[in-house]
Amino acid sequence: MLILSSLLGLISGTILSVNETILYSIPIILLTLPALNSLIGDISIVLVSRLSTHLYIGTLPPEITTTERLRQDFIGLFITIFLSFIALLSIGYTILFFSGKEIVNPLILIGILFLTVFMLFISLFIILFMLSIFLFRKNQDPTNILIPFTTSLIDLLTPLLLITLITIFL
Repeated sequence: MLILSSLLGLISGTILSVNETILYSIPIILLTLPALNSLIGDISIVLVSRLSTHLYIGTLPPEITTTERLRQDFIGLFITIFLSFIALLSIGYTILFFSGKEIVNPLILIGILFLTVFMLFISLFIILFMLSIFLFRKNQDPTNILIPFTTSLIDLLTPLLLITLITIFL
């Protein structure tokens, strides 16, 4: 896991350094990227923890199927990430406004940031759910394996997806 985390971190750093002109050209992205990374990471780690707990206490069957418990977790985490995203965006734009920096295409940037968060949340929810089931069936603790993996994966996917969407839409 340590080697995989290090490899993902190396790839993530390379992606950021290769695309630093894009990041410097849009100050709000540079300002919100660490917080966005943390937001998605924190929610994903809560998801892994909840999935592991549900599997161990039996409120979630160890099979890939939709249950009411899974729907409730999805809705609760989605509302949490959406409200946190609104707060993050508000703070970012307030800081930029008072710093006197120009805000380029605010609606497009909000759309790009929201699309990044939404796409990552949906895909990570599915991936982490399936990996939790797989690991649980193999008598492994999903929390011990998926938390470090998730952290590294998010460090890679957030800037990659964000830079890709900026390149497409701007």
